[in-house]
Amino acid sequence: MLQALIAAFVLAFLSALIHALGLLGLLYWQTRQWPRIEADFRPRRNLPVFLILFGVILGLHLAEIGLWADFYVWRSCLPDLESSLYFSAASYSTAGYGDIVLSRAWRLVGVMESVTGALLLGWSAAFFFTVVHRFFEIRIRRWQKE
Repeated sequence: MLQALIAAFVLAFLSALIHALGLLGLLYWQTRQWPRIEADFRPRRNLPVFLILFGVILGLHLAEIGLWADFYVWRSCLPDLESSLYFSAASYSTAGYGDIVLSRAWRLVGVMESVTGALLLGWSAAFFFTVVHRFFEIRIRRWQKE
């Protein structure tokens, strides 16, 4: 059990690190976009910003799911990569279908993946909606000037 808990904390920390670095990169990129967005705010012109944010955030989550799945394969927790990816995605997203389960020795790792996934999905949602809020602020300022 101790081995599983240590592994789970390491995986959770690595997932958070991937997420933090990815969101910091997005934040850096996004702040460089604001002058252009504020100068010429048109929803269709700024649609690519939303799509890039969505794509990168989705990529971060997929990388984190892959990290956990690689662990399951490495430790022979599940029979193959496909099963590991499926279980990892179901756990990370907290859908948890239950048709594939970890052995008793590793089941705490799956629970920790669900907790980590819930936190990181929430972090992504907060980040994305902060950007959306900023777009609304820009739009409101432009309406007030018109």
